Amino acid sequence: MIVQTYQSNLVLKILRSGEIYHAKPNLSLKGEYQALIDLLGLRCECPIFAVVKGKRQNTGGKVSGSVRLTLDVPEKLVHLTEYAEWADFLYAFKYTKPNNYRSLRPDCEEITVRRYNEILHNLKTQKPVSEYKCPQVVLETIHPAWLKNAKVMGKGNLFSRLFHR
Repeated sequence: MIVQTYQSNLVLKILRSGEIYHAKPNLSLKGEYQALIDLLGLRCECPIFAVVKGKRQNTGGKVSGSVRLTLDVPEKLVHLTEYAEWADFLYAFKYTKPNNYRSLRPDCEEITVRRYNEILHNLKTQKPVSEYKCPQVVLETIHPAWLKNAKVMGKGNLFSRLFHR
């Protein structure tokens, strides 16, 4: 499956050196990422997010990275979520019980238990890519063999493009 992800120049350097890239945990979203890892049965410290090339996207990711990587990932290694469901989960997570993302706090009035359980179910359930409105790809790693193209984003960075090849 052809996917695109926005990463730092360091990720591109790792891949071009022939190494597999493993994301490190984001401390501000550690609980949310651990929940997603559990829901999807991932074997990683931190998920890597991407989009399906040619499908609707909610974000270009340009805020979080300076290199757009186009990857050809084996479909069996691609996990999908609906972008809106992930956004709803991020909002609802702050109302969960400490150390138990599967349960809402008893005083939570912002979201119903039924809706929260639906979000968890929807995140976990894998469907064909055509059934997602805005598919979000979740990867455990990025292998150098998957790299098909890398484009340095931003203006005025000819030197950067030449230097990071």
